Amino acid sequence: MKSKNRTSAVFKYAVVVLLMIVYLAPLFFVFNTSLKSEPDFLKNSVSLVTHLKFQNYADAFMKAKFNVYLLNSLLYVTVCVTVSLLMAVLLAFPLSRGYLRGSKVVYAAFLAGMFLPSGAIPLWQMMLKAGLYNTRLGYMLTMIGGGGVTLFFFVSYIRSIPKELDEAAAIDGCGYRRYIFTILLPLMKPAISSMAVLSAIGVWNEVINSIIYLSNESMYPVTRGLYVFKGQFSVVWTLLTAALIIVAAPLVILYIVLQKYIIDGVVAGGVKA
Repeated sequence: MKSKNRTSAVFKYAVVVLLMIVYLAPLFFVFNTSLKSEPDFLKNSVSLVTHLKFQNYADAFMKAKFNVYLLNSLLYVTVCVTVSLLMAVLLAFPLSRGYLRGSKVVYAAFLAGMFLPSGAIPLWQMMLKAGLYNTRLGYMLTMIGGGGVTLFFFVSYIRSIPKELDEAAAIDGCGYRRYIFTILLPLMKPAISSMAVLSAIGVWNEVINSIIYLSNESMYPVTRGLYVFKGQFSVVWTLLTAALIIVAAPLVILYIVLQKYIIDGVVAGGVKA
């Protein structure tokens, strides 16, 4: 039995190590390339860096205009994630409790919408006619929504919260809005943190909508800055990889800060769903 358990443990660790190599090898290659000079990279793209060139990060930051684009992306992420999560909570609560007439039909309609195409052409025409094309408000409206995975996750999570809590709050004279913001939201902190990170990743990495709905460079998100490293016949890989790390760093920091809540929220939501 001990030999079988030992063999099983060795196999599990081997699988974990293999998966780590598969996931971390590309990241290491990107980081290694970002510290090379362009002649060293062209000479041997897969060799380990010998002379660290941290200047690549400063050059990439300035060339991609990240000093402007980072602020734009921070604005877009803050507004879109905050509004989307608030809309999802306000919609998920009555749907999960059955307080809304025809809640099952409405919930099914929102779930069905997850499998429909985005409708970029009609949306672009609406933005153009409403005068919202090439505006920050119009661009953010294309990414704000209270449905999708976030709604599904919140509905499952709220169903795990005892309904008697609603009744006790009502007996004590707690109003609907007060109950949502002072009781329900604190209880949903793990779920909100999980969905906040997932939503932030989607908004931060978004590039298609910025191409369609924005033509003013001063409004570009951070992902549009990566295009400057691609020339007509070549790509400046050393600066591009440095820029990629700069773009990814805020999301990595956000995940590290909210890691505890993310894991709690996913585990709790998965069990309660």
